[in-house]
Amino acid sequence: MKDLNLLKYNRHWEKGFKYSFAKKRDCFDLLIKSLGKKQIIELIGLRRTGKTVLFFQIIDYLLENNTDPFSIWYFTFDDEKIELDELLKEFQKQTQADFKKRKVFVFLDEIQKLDDFQSKIKVYYDLYPNIKFFISGSTSLFVKKKTMESLAGRISSFFLHPLNFKEYLNFKDKSEFFKKPAVFKQEIEKEFEIFLESQFIESAGVEDKTERKEYFISIIKKIVFEDIPQIFPVDNPDILWKLVRIIGQKPGIFINLQNLSQEIGISNKTLSNYLFYLEEAFLIKKVYNFSRNMLTSEKKLKRFYLASPSFSWAVSDFARTGDLVENFAVSLMDYRFFWRDVYKHEVDFISVKDDVIMPVEIKYRNKFLEKDFKNLILFSKKFKVKKAILYQKTVEEKTIKFSGLEIKLKPVYFIAK
Repeated sequence: MKDLNLLKYNRHWEKGFKYSFAKKRDCFDLLIKSLGKKQIIELIGLRRTGKTVLFFQIIDYLLENNTDPFSIWYFTFDDEKIELDELLKEFQKQTQADFKKRKVFVFLDEIQKLDDFQSKIKVYYDLYPNIKFFISGSTSLFVKKKTMESLAGRISSFFLHPLNFKEYLNFKDKSEFFKKPAVFKQEIEKEFEIFLESQFIESAGVEDKTERKEYFISIIKKIVFEDIPQIFPVDNPDILWKLVRIIGQKPGIFINLQNLSQEIGISNKTLSNYLFYLEEAFLIKKVYNFSRNMLTSEKKLKRFYLASPSFSWAVSDFARTGDLVENFAVSLMDYRFFWRDVYKHEVDFISVKDDVIMPVEIKYRNKFLEKDFKNLILFSKKFKVKKAILYQKTVEEKTIKFSGLEIKLKPVYFIAK
């Protein structure tokens, strides 16, 4: 094996070095609470959502709590490919920290690029209790599915979404907007519409729209033209890029496989596979038409969104704010269902949690007429639900009753996982 420069990845081995990323994502405290547990900490999500920075913030926390820097090992498989056995041996050799005798914290970034990673980590997890693993990945199929199958009971999984609005304001040093929303109504509305075009940490401070668009397009193209073809059998990545643009032009688009495959000039099967690859790379989200029978939902038309309203904005010729707000909601809330009947009555999203069904509407305005509640009422009567949520433009929150349905009116700005 060639000499591996591990210091390049482990700046904290230098005396007095700190990564010093002061602003933290909401999930940071949850990750810290998991430090004392034996389970592997798994962090998955889109590229550029801050997974690596979270790792460095955890390393800083360990250093601040008097952990030996040479007991903290970081490596990313994004840069180099090396077998786990060789990597750990090299870490032991260079740090002189023996994990058979002392606690070590091992951070492995972009773990999906290590072949059969789940089996290799499992061996060390079972036989060497002094190793605390942290792993991250940017592809669902090759991280989440494999860890569930081979590392069941050995792993605590965290999905890192793009920023919610509260986090965004924190990164822009405008947290006071969220603390006193009634005072900063106009500022919140103005900043929220900028946020829809800037949902990632690195874009939050970029004022130039062209620069922001180029930033988001670069992320999408890296996933489409590099990440996905490395893992899946993609003959034509340009088709993936075309699908991203089609979905981004109209967030929540209904896709008929037969019609779209003919339009693009590929088979139904290839189109289905390509959509699957985009979904597994966290780049698109698929939402099913709600039915109490999941098989029925699978057979109906499905709606597709990009993973962030900022992606949709970046690839669109014209982006309607209302569509981006709806895209924002699905980017954070993992809604799996919408509802549409044969008469084309629609409810934006249906939340299903612990067998509790909750219809959710997203309406980016302040005033409503009786007809605006019609579809919520129709859904509630059909599926016998008594409560609903309507996210609106105002910062106030209140509850109204209409035709026997309790509707909670909530500010759209507060949507967060």
